[in-house]
Amino acid sequence: MLVNRVGASAPGKALLCGEYAVLDGAPAVVAAVDRRVEVSWTDEAAPMPPEVEATLARAKAICGDVRGVLDVDASALRRDASKLGLGSSAAAAAAAAAAVFATHGHALDDPTVVRRVFDCALEGHASVAPQGSGVDVAASAFGGFLRFRREVEIELERLAAPSDLCIELVWTGHAARTSELVGKVFDLRERAPGDYRQRMESLNILASDFAEAFERGSASHVVRAAASYAAAMAALGEAAQAPIVDARLRQVAELAGRFSGSAKPCGAGGGDVAVAFFVDSEAASSFKLACEDEGLHPIEVSWGAPGVRTC
Repeated sequence: MLVNRVGASAPGKALLCGEYAVLDGAPAVVAAVDRRVEVSWTDEAAPMPPEVEATLARAKAICGDVRGVLDVDASALRRDASKLGLGSSAAAAAAAAAAVFATHGHALDDPTVVRRVFDCALEGHASVAPQGSGVDVAASAFGGFLRFRREVEIELERLAAPSDLCIELVWTGHAARTSELVGKVFDLRERAPGDYRQRMESLNILASDFAEAFERGSASHVVRAAASYAAAMAALGEAAQAPIVDARLRQVAELAGRFSGSAKPCGAGGGDVAVAFFVDSEAASSFKLACEDEGLHPIEVSWGAPGVRTC
């Protein structure tokens, strides 16, 4: 029996705080953004990204077969040929799972269905990115702002952003390879476990501080906590001999400080995207203009985008 095939989309993400520490059981705060990956069914023999292929196989095993393969459009999360670092592979996996569930009649506005989509996409994505925490997949599946923590089980809590907090994204113009940076941090754990533990304990404390400030709605505390977290990420990078906070990211942080804000890597670092925080919208606007003057690239997004949807 043929079913009416349904496409789906999922939002990209911005990790506001919790990089590296989330792999150690600390909380992370992540936001979905309104740049989406869309998938649609095709009968042509088109190659699929490995995370989509893996997720598609798992979703079909759960829901039932669907004729054809998925065509993936991730152009909204790219600038020319470069990824912007907004979690396109996680969004593609979430959209792939959603397309199968929706095709088999499961409503994507049902929280129970979305949780099953998330579990399926998490497993598919982990088959090709086993070092990840899954925080990016969670943002793409559920949308909004989330407090994410992974120990034995994954804990998810929806958040509201502080009302007077301005958040800006800036692409540095330089792509980074998350797996290489995470690998260097894991190498530090093996060769200098005491140093590794010291750096991670600092990150864990600061990640909790950021999450609590965000949850309380204290924008000024969020700005300070982000600056402290950036410094701790830089210290981890120095210990691991990894360019977690490279020259471009330091430049973004210096510009944010000039306008009474703060900025940090948005993800593993080494380039890609920085996220900046302000309590004044005029300061945030001046910061973006200053970034453009320095050859950096502000990324326009809407925050707290909805999770998986049909399209």
